[in-house]
Amino acid sequence: MKFKFIYPFAAVLAASIFSSCDKNDNESDAPIEAKEESSFTRLLVTDKTSNTVTLLNPAKNEQSTFQSTYGGSTVYATPAGRWATVVNSTNNLVEFFDTGIELHDDHVHIKGTPKWGLTKSAGAKPSHVLASHNKVSIFNDGDASISYVEEDKLHTVPAPSAIATGAAHHGAMILFDNGSYAVTHKNNTVAGSLPEQVKLVNTQGAVVSAPGVATQGIHGDAGDGQQAVFGSSSGLLVVKQTGEQRLIPYPASAGSNWLSTIYYAQKARTFLGSRAGYGVFRIDLTTNTITQIGTSTKLARVALDQEGEHLLVLDEDGTLTVFDAATGAQKASRSLTGLLDTKAATPYLAASRRFVYITNAPQGKVHMLNKNTLADQQTFTVPGEPLRIAFAGADASDEDGH
Repeated sequence: MKFKFIYPFAAVLAASIFSSCDKNDNESDAPIEAKEESSFTRLLVTDKTSNTVTLLNPAKNEQSTFQSTYGGSTVYATPAGRWATVVNSTNNLVEFFDTGIELHDDHVHIKGTPKWGLTKSAGAKPSHVLASHNKVSIFNDGDASISYVEEDKLHTVPAPSAIATGAAHHGAMILFDNGSYAVTHKNNTVAGSLPEQVKLVNTQGAVVSAPGVATQGIHGDAGDGQQAVFGSSSGLLVVKQTGEQRLIPYPASAGSNWLSTIYYAQKARTFLGSRAGYGVFRIDLTTNTITQIGTSTKLARVALDQEGEHLLVLDEDGTLTVFDAATGAQKASRSLTGLLDTKAATPYLAASRRFVYITNAPQGKVHMLNKNTLADQQTFTVPGEPLRIAFAGADASDEDGH
């Protein structure tokens, strides 16, 4: 399962994505003209095999490298942008990287220089990372435990706190505004590693709301602080922080397809879901319906921009399309077949308000594209074979820094 910052995914994913300033009543809704990237923007890139982690400053075309304990790690940034989690499930280790840049409401704090934090998490098979409510939470598949640590303690505590939740399985959790976790539950009614239910627990591990609706398998989740959506083969499982649960059925046209990855677009205030071979869909919790965005079903990569306003969809044929996450309207589209070979290595995506960043592992590059037009802006050569990429730091004007 993937990380949502969903908040990204924001607080639950919901606390995931911020806007550096508010529009006044006279501002137009025209796209921001792409001139240059914010000087506070950073990109953290992990390598396919080596333990090199590259911190890229696109505005200044500068980069620095750091050494993680293991190579081939995944990476996710926290909503405020200061911290990134570098996850190596194979070796049961999560490390925390401090970018030194923190978005705080409408301004940026400079918090020293980039460096590794003291905290390391050694939970068994860490699989799902959630950054919300100024806390990083990790679900460990090896023993179904939740490891969690407050961001302001990542330089002072050697290890996170832990919550035992039950039998081991491939699971995930969402943190609600009231401090409880909605966490997947394995009841073994269905064979395999996927859980079938969701329960609510507190930070001591006590069950505050028993497992509810039973499904035939759960994968993927996102939340907005008040409620969470879990992907399920039986329908979309909606769980409120009160413990109330319900299923949103898939349309008859879905057949055996189901949404196994869920996102929360913070600025758009919209839940989304996707599955390769099925497509990308907007999830309406008011009408209990799902609506397809675009027409592509051959999905190679799906991602949200940093604010949670736009949806990026890369299909297997190499076409990248940007959609408005709230309405599903197409904003830009381009074939990338002349830029990189998506068959040789599936790229990873990240995006700010103005630009899209896409990895090109075989050539050791990160491409920077204008988000409004997807035209080439700049190309960065990085060490090794770039694997994962995460937007970190802050997407704010230079005047916002302190």
